[in-house]
Amino acid sequence: MKYILLLFIIISSFTSCAQNKTETKGRFDTPKNKWFLPYQLEEISGLAWHSKNTIATVNDEKGKIYLYNIKKEEIVKTISFGKKGDYEGIAYAKPFFYVINSKGKLYIINEENDNVDKYQLPFTVENDVEGLCTFGNKHLLVALKGRGGLNGKKADFKGIYKVSIEDLSDVQLAYKIPKGKNTGPSGVFYDKKHNQVIVLSHRSKEIFFIDTASDEINANSGGVNSSSSGNIEVVKIKRSIFEQPEGICISPDGRLFISNEMGDNLKANLLEF
Repeated sequence: MKYILLLFIIISSFTSCAQNKTETKGRFDTPKNKWFLPYQLEEISGLAWHSKNTIATVNDEKGKIYLYNIKKEEIVKTISFGKKGDYEGIAYAKPFFYVINSKGKLYIINEENDNVDKYQLPFTVENDVEGLCTFGNKHLLVALKGRGGLNGKKADFKGIYKVSIEDLSDVQLAYKIPKGKNTGPSGVFYDKKHNQVIVLSHRSKEIFFIDTASDEINANSGGVNSSSSGNIEVVKIKRSIFEQPEGICISPDGRLFISNEMGDNLKANLLEF
């Protein structure tokens, strides 16, 4: 009887784990909320939480930051920072916006005085930069869709790089995404609460969850090991829901947002999970 009871407990445990894993994957099958975005954001390419009910976004063709209020369902402020270009990621750490283009040029915009500083990071058009986010208090993460090595060099992985905010010349490899047939990071976000780096891949329709809990150095005090691969969970997502996912952020109260460019849809959209 004892052995039968023990076997039942083990089987129940495995079943519970399998259900939890399924629920995690199914999380992206049905958005909690959906917003169709105005024409200014048809080419939305990045998200960053700004303030109450407000998300900072960037259009990959225009040098402008748009603050979109999800309650009012409208753009409440527009901030110009540069000429037309290929802007692919945005991050925010009050009072600074960080915007990066596909060639690795970083724009630092002070929302208090509209001052704009520019800095060329060690990336080129071959790297095809596609994602940007804050990583703790002292770093940014940069996701590469193209070649994974610095300065456009080839690599056998897709690179996620850590950039020191205090010294922009300090750029180190933080995480490696295994190369797949269509793997191409299009957005990145650091989820501090769950110790995860979340990476979108719009071409392969996947979301990568990289475990950062085992990193030797906490992101707030110095970042991760420069060659860490982390434990990676890969979740497939549906093309019918994610036409072209390129922006991701999480609000302070834990709501996860992913944006889709217009693509073959009539309008770009913002989804909440």
